[in-house]
Amino acid sequence: MDYWILMGDIVGSSESDSISLQKEFSKLIGKINLEYKDQLKSPLTITLGDEFQGIVEDLKKSIQIIVRIEEEKWKLEYPILIRYSLGFGEISTPINSEIAFGMLGQGLSEVRNSLTELKVKEERIVLTGDIHDKEKVSLSLGLLLEKQEDWKWKDHEVISGYFQGKDYKRVAEELDKDKSLIWRRFKSLGFVSYEKRKRLLEIIVKNES
Repeated sequence: MDYWILMGDIVGSSESDSISLQKEFSKLIGKINLEYKDQLKSPLTITLGDEFQGIVEDLKKSIQIIVRIEEEKWKLEYPILIRYSLGFGEISTPINSEIAFGMLGQGLSEVRNSLTELKVKEERIVLTGDIHDKEKVSLSLGLLLEKQEDWKWKDHEVISGYFQGKDYKRVAEELDKDKSLIWRRFKSLGFVSYEKRKRLLEIIVKNES
């Protein structure tokens, strides 16, 4: 039977503080699992310290999870950049609903191989399997990820505040910064452009679901 398989790994993990990285990565994946426990057929499971895999309900939820990871990571105490492989493919063994281990199938192999190939291509996202308008979905998600890549870790508190639904005035108060300074940061970070890309992705995925 075919399922939506999501895998990811941390870019440049060998050059990072492994203890801090694994601690924050585990925190991030744990939070996503709690938020999406009803949409995950098999929870996101960290496999090699810097990689995860899981089985998701459908395309829409898979994309939502990727976007949620990207937005939630700015709350962390250590910078993390993740590449993703998402595929629709066969899993020939029973789905493990407790942990994403011990499952086999062509779909899993294809998603895993595609993730490995991404490391060589230095790209952030790849889609595999029989997905309608695959290129359209991949490009729109790639544009969203590219926008986030433009942001610097030094601004993570401002970015995190934005994703928590706070306006620039509240973020300025919490950071004890000048309101006009934070307003300018909101503008220069391009949150309006980000939201347009996010909305485009939502529309495309909704039409494909």
